[in-house]
Amino acid sequence: MGRYAVENAKGNTVHILILASPYSTNAQSIGEGERAQNLKDAEERRIQTEGACQRNLPAGSSLICKVELLPIFTQEDARNPDNLAYFSDDISMLFILGGDQETGIGAIINTPVEERINELHAGGMIVAGTSAGAAMLSKTMIAALSTGYGADDGLFAGALEIWNSPNQRGFSFGIQHAVVDQHFFQRARIGRLLNALAQPDVPNIGVGVDAYTGIVSNNEVLSDVFGLYTVAVLDAETYHAADNVQYVSIDPNRPPLMSFRNIVYHLLSPGDATYDLKTRASSLANPAPPLERSFETLSTPPGAGPLILSGNLIDNLNNSAVLEEFKAIAGDNILIIATGYPSGRSAETAIKKYTEALGMDAQSVFVEDAPIEIPEGVSGVLVIGKDQSKVKPEALAALKDFWLAGNPVMADNAAAPIFGSVYAPHEPTPDDAEREELATQKSFWQGRTKFAEGLGWVDITLEPQVVADKRFGRLTSLAYNYPQKLAFGINADAALMFTGEGAQVIGSNGIFLFDMRGATLQLGVNEGFTVANAMLDVFAPGEQVKLEKADTSAVVTPQPTPVLPTAQPTAAPATVASPTSAATVAPSPAATTPPTEDRASEPASLPVWAAGLAVVLLGAAAWRFLKRKSG
Repeated sequence: MGRYAVENAKGNTVHILILASPYSTNAQSIGEGERAQNLKDAEERRIQTEGACQRNLPAGSSLICKVELLPIFTQEDARNPDNLAYFSDDISMLFILGGDQETGIGAIINTPVEERINELHAGGMIVAGTSAGAAMLSKTMIAALSTGYGADDGLFAGALEIWNSPNQRGFSFGIQHAVVDQHFFQRARIGRLLNALAQPDVPNIGVGVDAYTGIVSNNEVLSDVFGLYTVAVLDAETYHAADNVQYVSIDPNRPPLMSFRNIVYHLLSPGDATYDLKTRASSLANPAPPLERSFETLSTPPGAGPLILSGNLIDNLNNSAVLEEFKAIAGDNILIIATGYPSGRSAETAIKKYTEALGMDAQSVFVEDAPIEIPEGVSGVLVIGKDQSKVKPEALAALKDFWLAGNPVMADNAAAPIFGSVYAPHEPTPDDAEREELATQKSFWQGRTKFAEGLGWVDITLEPQVVADKRFGRLTSLAYNYPQKLAFGINADAALMFTGEGAQVIGSNGIFLFDMRGATLQLGVNEGFTVANAMLDVFAPGEQVKLEKADTSAVVTPQPTPVLPTAQPTAAPATVASPTSAATVAPSPAATTPPTEDRASEPASLPVWAAGLAVVLLGAAAWRFLKRKSG
C-alpha cells in the first residue's frame, strides 16, 4: 500500500485491514480446516503488507503501522457483531486479497460489514484489492467464466456470469461507468471483457488492468498508471459497438459467436495520459464523431489465387472448417511445405497429421534454407509452421509466381504471418513463468518485439493464436510500429481468406482487427505503449472484413441476447486522488485457471489513494513488482 496508505494515516497510525474473504470456497459456510488454512495463508500477506507500510514511513516520522487480518470468510462472519469492532474510524486502508470474487463479495454483500465499509470509504478510507479483490471494486462485476468455457471461448455467447443486481454485484461505491477485469493481457481476457460489455444493462466500457500494474480512478477519471505494464480501455459505447453486436451461429452444437464493429481501443502506460470514463475521452485526443476507414489493402492482385491465412489448426484438424474450405478449392494434387520446425522429424510428424486430415496423398517438403521448387502438376500449396523465429521466408519466394498464376495457397500457424508485409519472428509463448512474462507482457514495451520483412502478398501484419498463445503484446507492437497497416489477430481454428473481392473470415472462431491509422500514439515513462482512439473490430466466420459506418448520433436497436439452454454445451471444441475524495484500489495477481485466482502471487501491498471517491485499480501479481522495487 506504500506511501498512499501512509498519506492517508489518521493521527500517528497507518491502520490497514486485510480482507481475505475471496480465499473462501463457499460464502455461506466453510469447515474449520479451511478456515485455519485461509488464516495461515492470509497472515503471510498481512506480514508482507506490514513490511511494505513500514518501508514507506517517512524518515524520522513518528508514524507507526498497524496491520490487522479480518477473520471474515462467510456471511455468518460478516454478521458477527464482534467483527465490526475491527472497523474503527481511524482505518487508512482496507486491502482485499485475491482468490474468487464471487465468494469474496458473496461473503459480505448486504451485511453489517459491507455497510460499515461503505461508511468508512465515504469518509475517506482507501479500499484496495488485488486480483479477485480488484474485480470486486467494479460495481458491475465479472463473477466467473461459465462452466465449460475457457479463455479461448470468451467471444461465445454465454461464456461468463455477470453480477449486476442488488444481491449480486461488486461494491456499490466501485467503478460505475465501466466493467473491470484483471490479469488482462497476461491471461488474454479481452474476449471475456468484450462479452461482458455486450450484456444487457451493463456499462459499455471495459477496463482491463494487467498484472504488476495499477491505475487510479478519481471521480471516474483514470490516471497515474503505475507498475510495469498497461491498462486497456475498450469503449463499446461511442460508436454503438455494444448495441450493434451480432450473434453469429457457426455450429448447431455450439453457442453463437459474438461479432463487434468500431470499438474504440485505448492503452495507458505509466505517464501523464488520462481517460475519462464518463465522457469517454482520452487526454491525448478526443474521438472524432465521423469515423472514416477503408479496407482496400485486403484485395489480392488480379488473377491471383485465393490466399488463406489461418491461426492454428493442428489441434482440431479432423474437424477443421478451414481445411475443408482449402480442400474444396485446392484440387487433388496438394503440396505441403513445412517451415519453422526445429527438426525434420518434427516436420514429418506435422506433415503426417495434415495429410491424414486432408484424406488424400500429398507431396511434401521440409524447408530449411534452400529455395523451394514447385513440382509440375501441383494444384494447391499448404504451408505449415510451428515457430515464427525459425521460418525461412526467403526460401518460399518461388511460391509467389505459382499464386499469381491463379493457384490457391494456404498458410497455417507460424507460416501465416510471413505472407504479410512485416511479422514478428518470435517463438511460441514459453511455459516458463519468466519467459512467458517477457512474451506476453513485456512485449507491450517498445523495442521488446523484433520485426522482420514478410513476403508482402497482402499489405497487413498479423499474429496467429492470438488468444490461445497470449500474443496481444506482439500484435499491439506490430500495430503500434506500423500504424498504417491493418493488424490482424487470428484465433486458433479461424482463418482469413483473401481474394480479389477482399477478405472473409472462415473456420469456427473469430478474428481481431486492430486499426491504428487514426490513433494518437506515444510512449509511457517505462517505454510502454500509450494509445488513444485506435479501433478494434471482431469478425466471425462467414463475415466479410469490411467497414461498417460508425455514427455517434445513430439510434440503434440492439440484437436480442441469445437464450441459451440450461445445460450449456461446451463453447469450444473439446493518482493520486484529490485530497477530498476517497480511494479504492484494485490490484490483480498472477494466478491460474479462471475464475479462481492464485493466492501465492498476490501483491502484498500496492499504492492507493486516500480521499473522497477515487478508485485505484491494480493489476495482479503486484507483490513481485514490489519486491523488485524494494530490492
